[in-house]
Amino acid sequence: MPTQAELYEKLRDSVEAEARRDLALALLARTNSRRHLDECLRALKPEWVRRTLDESHRGVLREKYLRFQADGKRDKAGMLRESITRLLVHIEHPEDADIYKLGVETYYLQPVDDVAQNLRAVALAGLAPIDPSLACLYAVRFLGEPHTSVFNCEPALTAVDVLVASNQRLPIYQFLLRDGGRMAQTGRGELTGKALESLGEDFPYRLYKELIDLYQELDQPTASMGIITYVIEGRRAALYDRLEELILDTRDADLRRYGLVMMAAARDDELGERLLRMARTARRDDVPLFIEALEICQQPGRDETLAQLRRRTPGG
Repeated sequence: MPTQAELYEKLRDSVEAEARRDLALALLARTNSRRHLDECLRALKPEWVRRTLDESHRGVLREKYLRFQADGKRDKAGMLRESITRLLVHIEHPEDADIYKLGVETYYLQPVDDVAQNLRAVALAGLAPIDPSLACLYAVRFLGEPHTSVFNCEPALTAVDVLVASNQRLPIYQFLLRDGGRMAQTGRGELTGKALESLGEDFPYRLYKELIDLYQELDQPTASMGIITYVIEGRRAALYDRLEELILDTRDADLRRYGLVMMAAARDDELGERLLRMARTARRDDVPLFIEALEICQQPGRDETLAQLRRRTPGG
């Protein structure tokens, strides 16, 4: 039987998908070396390798996960378990629900901030198709959780996906009313923006206008992008007046650019007419933003308005 060192060298030299898979799993089953573990999981990570994984490979992955679960000191941040969980999710076996239930309950505070958010997110994604009701309960818990990552907003972003997939949008609305502003103001505006995008086509316009009031006053760009996307991609014409106000009133030039470009790219006659009208009365500082948007707009009358804007630029 080859030693761990020999398996490690063979793995590093191998390029064929199935050979890398088999070597990585063989070494994974035997090693406790962090260098070896990282190499095994790195070898199994690429899509072209993961496509070769099937039910016959679950045993090694499960055993290793449960060992780390029993002895958390070997995986203090949960990163190894996160990688193993991703592989199990790819295999999609319903009897791995026990692993996912462990994952959604895992927290590591080091020393203050939690570092297991990605593990909980991946475990939630694995649990959702197996036990949707339980997954939705965890999703509701994660949605306003203070331990939401400031780097990628997980596991709350995955929680939104899980709730939308189960058509459970009421918790998302409640989150926006109670916690969305706090999340947006603490570096997690992407989460609030996604929630604002995810309320569904039958969400009452009157209630959405109230949300626009709330977040327009806050004027946090990544959150407000969710409103713009919701209105434009859904062609929610009843909200077009509010869309204009949001785009023109924001203090953030990048958000204004995003809104104008989205309007231009929509290829919608009413949005196009509104964009041209807004462009004709654009503030001087906004002229370059409107020019950028109109250059991709296909609305009749675009060329004349574009020429007027260019005459307002220095040297135009």
